[in-house]
Parts: sequence; structure tokens; C-alpha cells
Amino acid sequence: MATTETPASSDEGPDAFARPLPEYVDWIVGVVIALGGMALTVGGSALTFVVDRGLLEEGIESGQVTVVAIERDLTEAQMLDLIVEIIDWTGIGLLVTGIGLVLFAIGYVVVRHRAHSSASEGEGVDSYRAVAVLGAVATAVLSFIPFSPLVGGGLAGYLEQPASGRAVSAGGLAGFLAMVPALSILAFVSVGLYNGFVAVGESGLGIVTITGMCMALLFVAAYGGGLGALGGFLGGHLARDD
Repeated sequence: MATTETPASSDEGPDAFARPLPEYVDWIVGVVIALGGMALTVGGSALTFVVDRGLLEEGIESGQVTVVAIERDLTEAQMLDLIVEIIDWTGIGLLVTGIGLVLFAIGYVVVRHRAHSSASEGEGVDSYRAVAVLGAVATAVLSFIPFSPLVGGGLAGYLEQPASGRAVSAGGLAGFLAMVPALSILAFVSVGLYNGFVAVGESGLGIVTITGMCMALLFVAAYGGGLGALGGFLGGHLARDD
């Protein structure tokens, strides 16, 4: 996932790296991403290796687990089959996404460290992808705020504008990257829903559900990228005024 970043040449103008990211920021970003990935991995491990059909049956019998009925003539056993499929695939999605985030964090820090190490004294390091990742992390950390991609995209655009003027694309990339973990998990949940409905003989409902989930995935991607690009535009405008 990580790509090689090279030191920028010195002929890009006096403002090319007016707001360079120091290396310690890369380490902070990497640590935050890794911690998020480990949290998802722990959750995915719990769903995959701890929660099983027997545990769900015990929870339903004791009243600790409530099954929400759908408008279909499904038996309790069929509902349990559906729930098990959804939980299994959700757990796999959390595991895959969490491990992917940890690996990405390691690769990101290594690539950025090499770029900083190979840069001569006083020479800037290309930061386009770095500010996008920073904006994505800011979006995730501030996800409790409505329209947080605006904030993350604005940060990326503000930092990138003096370097290349690509504030809008940096903001859009930041917003999209922030949605990637959610998109990954939703994709696995979609598979679980489809397999679950097929397992209980409701293939038609499974197709309808997977179609709806695909639309939801597109909406999430457009939401993150669109708001991020808007934030990048505003951040770039603010940077030009400084």
C-alpha cells in the first residue's frame, strides 16, 4: 500500500515546502493508524474466534441477545443461521481491515523515514500523499464531529496548497482514505448478508440487500471524497490568504 516518496528538487519555487511535515508527525500518524488497526483486529478476533452459534443460542435463551425479526417466515434456526453468517463475515472484515491498517502504518513510516533520510539538509520532502494521510487520520479521530471529512480535507488542503497548489485533490484523497476502513468492513458485511439470506433460502432478498449495500458503499466513498475535496478547497483558499 505504501509507495516510495522521493525528495523534491529545489527548483519548485520558494514556497514549494512552506509547511513541510516534520518526521515526528509521520511517526504520530503511523502510531495512530496502527492503534486503530489493532483495535479492529481485537474486535475481529473476538467475533471470529469467540462468538459462535452455541454462544448465540445461549444468549437468546437467556434474553441477553435479542433477535430482530424481519418480515419473512423464518424459523428461529434460520434466523440464527443468518446472524451467524453476518457475524462471521463481519469478524473477518474487522480482522482483514485491522491487519491491513497495521501493515500500512508500518510501510508508511518506513517510506517516510527513507524519504527524510535521503533528503539533503535544507531540502524538502514531497508531502502530497503524507498530508492526505494526515487529513484522513484527522477525519477518523474527529469522526464524532458531523461532516468531519471537511476538517480532515481542509487540513490536507491547507498544508498542500503552498507546496503544489493541489489542495482540492489532496483534500479529496484525505476524505476518501478516511472512508477506506469503513468501506472494507461494509464490503465484508455485505457478503455476510448475502450468504446469510442464501443459506435460509431467500436468494432474492439477498440480491436486493447486496444491491443496497453496493449503493451504500458508493455513497460512503462519495461522501468522504466529496466533503474532503470541499474541505481541501476551503483549506487551500485559507492558505493562499496567509
